Amino acid sequence: MSRGFPPDFERVLAFHGHLCLDIAMGYRVAQAAMAAMNHPDPATLVATVGGDTCAVDAIQALTGCTFGKRNLVPRLTGKHAYTWQHARTGVGVRVYVHYWDRFDTDGTFRATMRRWKGDALGPEQAAAFTAAHDRLIRHILEAPQAELFRITAVDAPPPPRSGGFSAAPCAACGEYVKDGRLTDGLCADCGAQEYR
Repeated sequence: MSRGFPPDFERVLAFHGHLCLDIAMGYRVAQAAMAAMNHPDPATLVATVGGDTCAVDAIQALTGCTFGKRNLVPRLTGKHAYTWQHARTGVGVRVYVHYWDRFDTDGTFRATMRRWKGDALGPEQAAAFTAAHDRLIRHILEAPQAELFRITAVDAPPPPRSGGFSAAPCAACGEYVKDGRLTDGLCADCGAQEYR
């Protein structure tokens, strides 16, 4: 049964695995960024993401920037901010999602969602929450961009893309770690004393 979503959003959902607010927002953000950059060849892009939310799956599915190709760079600032740049010139766009700044400020929606996911709502409450959730997704998919996020131009050095995998052993556990990731000769695990 069709839900009436655009085909490219359905592809994003198939990649991600479930329907949620963040996947809808990521879809809108990625669409807007690619349009603002005149739909560049994905091979020329590098993206930097400020959060590790479901939105990143939409970014990977729509823009071709992925962790595996090393042109999706996590800079986990905790901000709902995403930047796309041409890998050589650094020219691009930054999208900041201000919609979340004022969303659910009292935590009611998130608390109800946790209860909904845990099957702790009665049938009528679950149906009401599902309807509210679906309305929010439709709103995110259809709202004017200015209501959801702002796009600003970027002209800065792009993040460096990692090359080959040169590695050195950790002084504590002996496991090999990518160059530049050892601190005082220790991998992140041993440095955090997880394995001491």
